Amino acid sequence: MKKNDLAEMKKADKKTLDESVAKICKSLASLVLDKNMEKLKNKKEIKNKRKDLAQILTIKRQKELLTGLENQFKEGKENG
Repeated sequence: MKKNDLAEMKKADKKTLDESVAKICKSLASLVLDKNMEKLKNKKEIKNKRKDLAQILTIKRQKELLTGLENQFKEGKENG
């Protein structure tokens, strides 16, 4: 994934991230199947897809944690 794509993913909402994860998982499954059938010529593609998947899942988790912290902050402000 290029830096520009990664920056776009950081700005994306949860639904878009979920769609990207699903798309990459399907692509990764296809690549693994091709590798096992010895059709795949560039085996680095699998590594790159896994890296992309990990980056998107990391962004998704960061957003979840940030939302949780914002909610805690709002609750603390209302109570105190």
